[in-house]
Amino acid sequence: MSNRNSSLDTLIELAREHRDGAAKVLGELRNSHQRSHQQLDSLEHYREEYRRQFEAAMANGISMAALQNYQRFMLSLDQAIEHQRQQVNRSEGRVEKGVTDWQRQQQRVNAYDVLATRRLEEERQASNRREQRQTDEFASRASAAMGGF
Repeated sequence: MSNRNSSLDTLIELAREHRDGAAKVLGELRNSHQRSHQQLDSLEHYREEYRRQFEAAMANGISMAALQNYQRFMLSLDQAIEHQRQQVNRSEGRVEKGVTDWQRQQQRVNAYDVLATRRLEEERQASNRREQRQTDEFASRASAAMGGF
């Protein structure tokens, strides 16, 4: 049985290592997602500030060239924002996959832990039965020895 326990202990250790690795990857994915989201927020904030500055300039009057420059810049800024939104969505998908992977690894650890607990319980019960047989045998011998006098 000790060989079986050793094998199970090895499986449990490997499963825990995989789970811990998945947790580390998940943490990195979450950090990356947060950075992507912060970049998006910064771009959107910058666009809003630039729009306000443009509106103030429009109130004072601007040239046609300045208007065209504004429009081109806003277009490229909108494209950058859309690109960053896509990045955020992709990173969110990676985080969801990371969560699923970590959960799967945790379930594996839990399953092995249940097996180990069952194995320990079986060994405890077998030990109790052996002790009971020994006690019964001792009592039987003691009774037979006393009855023989």
